[in-house]
Amino acid sequence: MKKHEVHVLKKSAGFSGSMKEELAKEVEQFLNKKANEGFEVVSVSFTYYETMELIAFVTLCR
Repeated sequence: MKKHEVHVLKKSAGFSGSMKEELAKEVEQFLNKKANEGFEVVSVSFTYYETMELIAFVTLCR
């Protein structure tokens, strides 16, 4: 039986930089770390929450 994990990463709108680029970089680093720990990526999806926050949902399995 596979073990699944769901992680939520989010970035709020700020004055410096693009929250899309910042969150994409954060998700990339997170995925690289988890891949090195032996996890496999099942899915990654992004959504906005009331235009002030960008949220990434990451599903992994071992």
